[in-house]
Amino acid sequence: MPKGNGDVASAVPDVPTARQVGAEAERGIAMICEIADAVWRGVNPSVSNPSVQPLIGQFETIRYGAAMDLGTEDASGSRELYRSHCLVVREVASGDRDHWVITFDNYGIGHGFDRPGFGEAWLKAQGISAIHVMGKAEDWYQYSDIEAALASVRTAVGTASRVITYGSSMGGYGAVRFADAIGAHAALALSPQYTLDPDIVSHDRRWAQDAHRIGWIKRMNGRLNSAARIIVVYDPRGPDDWHGRRIAEESSGDVIRLPFTGHPVTSFLSEIDMLGSLVVDVLHDRLDSRNFEREARGRRATSGVYLGEIAGLQPMHRQATALALARRALDVSPANHHARLNLAKLLLRGDAVDEALLIFEGLVVDSEQALHYLVNYGQALAVAGRLTDARVIADQVIERASGIAHLNAWAAQLCWLNGDTAQARKLIRNAVRLDPVSQGYLELAVDYHLGHPTIDITAPVRSTIWLEFARWIARHRIFQQLPGIWVRWLRANALPAV
Repeated sequence: MPKGNGDVASAVPDVPTARQVGAEAERGIAMICEIADAVWRGVNPSVSNPSVQPLIGQFETIRYGAAMDLGTEDASGSRELYRSHCLVVREVASGDRDHWVITFDNYGIGHGFDRPGFGEAWLKAQGISAIHVMGKAEDWYQYSDIEAALASVRTAVGTASRVITYGSSMGGYGAVRFADAIGAHAALALSPQYTLDPDIVSHDRRWAQDAHRIGWIKRMNGRLNSAARIIVVYDPRGPDDWHGRRIAEESSGDVIRLPFTGHPVTSFLSEIDMLGSLVVDVLHDRLDSRNFEREARGRRATSGVYLGEIAGLQPMHRQATALALARRALDVSPANHHARLNLAKLLLRGDAVDEALLIFEGLVVDSEQALHYLVNYGQALAVAGRLTDARVIADQVIERASGIAHLNAWAAQLCWLNGDTAQARKLIRNAVRLDPVSQGYLELAVDYHLGHPTIDITAPVRSTIWLEFARWIARHRIFQQLPGIWVRWLRANALPAV
């Protein structure tokens, strides 16, 4: 999971202290909103955003039969247009069959095909005909038969008067990249990636393990030459900005920038009740992008996502303001798990450990032990000095997600802090094996193999002469110029196969 935003606090100028965020709460919040916009226009720090928010359709529980015949409509009104080992194209037609929305999966929507497509329940409830292009996993649709799947969509909507593509994050990539292939008139992409092909973009490491695992199809990831009107909506404050700007430069369309709304922006739009109208307006070709952007910014003070993002950016000397904003975020959006998470992190930062841990524990229960909240709970336990309890959480996480590199590295640290050096070394070897290009995992592997453990979470490795020697080599210019030799040596010597 992406790292937090603590490193950008220093980039945000002092916000006027809201000492009386009680009687004058509304005025204080509005003032901070205006200052936040000014900060973005002047500073615009490039930061990874950690928020992972629920998307429309993500947690629906509709079940589908695996043996549905192609072209045969089932009792729910669905029919499959295409099926392979990697892809399924499902049509869900409604009353209006002259306007179609073609959706693409977001990251984390679920593996396999026994699930709904992105936004399926909402689109059906609105009477909007949709086709859902579903991949077997988080592969950014880099499948050899993707053209055949898209051709089935183009055939199905060939007589329609209006067709749009729609997706969020990974799905936004699909909406932009495949609009022409299906003959779409417009593409609505929320927080999309231009590409994650490491040969083109190496600075965005949010999905580094996947990016290096995937075999990128070069003809699908070059310069955009889309005839469709592309509408891109994103938070320009972090790594999404590069992708949004690149898409805008290479396409004719609209860019809607909503600073401090997180990744994906989908959650913010849903919370301020503007996501549905956006989809409908694009579908009927009546979107006024500038008016939409103004309206969305006008509603931001009612968003727990927005207020939580601003709260998380406050420096330590603005802890009272940060907590006031975080509590306000929870007031305006009490069902928002991420607002609770932001508050818990800020409480932990301010040494209100017991209150913070209660919130973390409640999030784990309420989310049915979602990994994102489980990891945050484990980290909070470690920060609170409860290393044994944190290790228990780490074991649960790895039991469920042993194939994710950064979780192996996180669990390795907790094992190391608990004195279990053998398990720590095994887990960090797993992390290197899963993401061999990560310099950070390689450095941790050296630390864990040549150093000695401590119980200090801020300095968990006690140096040795061999560790200092290895670190000196790592800093040498020759080493920096020959990373391939280092990786091969490390694999052959310090990192035996697991």
